[in-house]
Amino acid sequence: MAQGQFWTETSSGFTANLTGLSKFHVVDANVAWAIAYDGVNTSNNIQQFSKTDDAGLTWTAGAFDLGDLDLGIADVSAVDTNTAFVAAYPRQVGQQGGIWKTVDAGATWAQQTGAAFNNAASFPNVVHYFDANNGLAIGDPANGYWEIYTSNDGGDTYSRIPSSSLPAPLNNEFGYLSQFAYSGDSIWFTTSAGRMVHSSNRGVTWNVYQSPLTDFGGTAIFGDISFATASRGVIQSNTGSIFKTTDAGQTWNNVVFSGIGAPYGGAIAYISGTFHMVSAGGEANFAGSSYSLDDGITWINIDTDQHVDSAFFNETVGYSGSFSDVINNLGVFRYTDTVLSETLVTETSEVRLFHNNQTEQLEILSGLQFERVRIYDLQGRLITTSKSNNISTYQLQSGVYIAQIFTDSGPITSRFIKQ
Repeated sequence: MAQGQFWTETSSGFTANLTGLSKFHVVDANVAWAIAYDGVNTSNNIQQFSKTDDAGLTWTAGAFDLGDLDLGIADVSAVDTNTAFVAAYPRQVGQQGGIWKTVDAGATWAQQTGAAFNNAASFPNVVHYFDANNGLAIGDPANGYWEIYTSNDGGDTYSRIPSSSLPAPLNNEFGYLSQFAYSGDSIWFTTSAGRMVHSSNRGVTWNVYQSPLTDFGGTAIFGDISFATASRGVIQSNTGSIFKTTDAGQTWNNVVFSGIGAPYGGAIAYISGTFHMVSAGGEANFAGSSYSLDDGITWINIDTDQHVDSAFFNETVGYSGSFSDVINNLGVFRYTDTVLSETLVTETSEVRLFHNNQTEQLEILSGLQFERVRIYDLQGRLITTSKSNNISTYQLQSGVYIAQIFTDSGPITSRFIKQ
């Protein structure tokens, strides 16, 4: 499969060198916001962001003017190029974090006092707006239950979700900064106990599931999550292991992957509604990026540059964080390839599978004499048998399938994806 230039790096807009950019919120095909951090000394607190409104061609830096320079920046969620919300957390005893909103592209920020976060244990981690009016502010447990606020009027007012609608936190369990995923009306956030707290209805009710990890943000073990649909998601651990779910996180299966690349241990990002995903790593000894077109089974390496985040709006628009270089005008990666839009082609030395998702046809090409094919799902159940090498997949649900192809030289097994 031909590959062009997957990433093109451009200036992130910061005037100081080695300013990192991460925690992207990609609003639409043109607009994205992201949070800055000090790439030399991560303990230094900086309240800056950068945003684009031309699909990543140019980025403009700005400041979170919150009235307290010591507040840490947890997360950003934007509605458009002018309107965005930021969650800030206390870094010192006696500070109060909360949610702030801008309506003038970040020039000024106003605190939304309805999301109180005024308990001594209050610690905001996530802010996410599903649209201009409906959003959630998610924090650590306070007064014995998760501190989560919901708004349906663009943040003018908030209501705390009652403990009766939330799963009880474990002893000393807490969440992590901007570590969450969403798909449609569904949202998940991760915890220090390796659990995922999930709502399928914009925060009205919640469930909790145990993941394969013991901690999503520990010093030895940590991970990232992404969901392609309301039910199909992935976990990537810091060691590059991949786990998948098809039931919104209730159960997980380890993925045995192969290919000419491998996933990295930093960020993982599905392209929404597809089986395509991009992995990125920013650790000095585990840096790079790679992609998969078959739901994490096969990986192709892209580079070995440091990538501190990865986020995609669709198969043509996506970004990854880097570090500012004022002299060379660098600091943010923009996706500039076409590979994520291509139909998956699976090849062996004897047979080639081509699945056209538009016509819902699987074509089997081989220099060997074709006899018949059996198609199985990943649970090993026989789905169909055909003596034609051009098979309709109209009746198949979206997913990964195994084709056992019988030829005059014996059977050959390969995978394909129906999207």
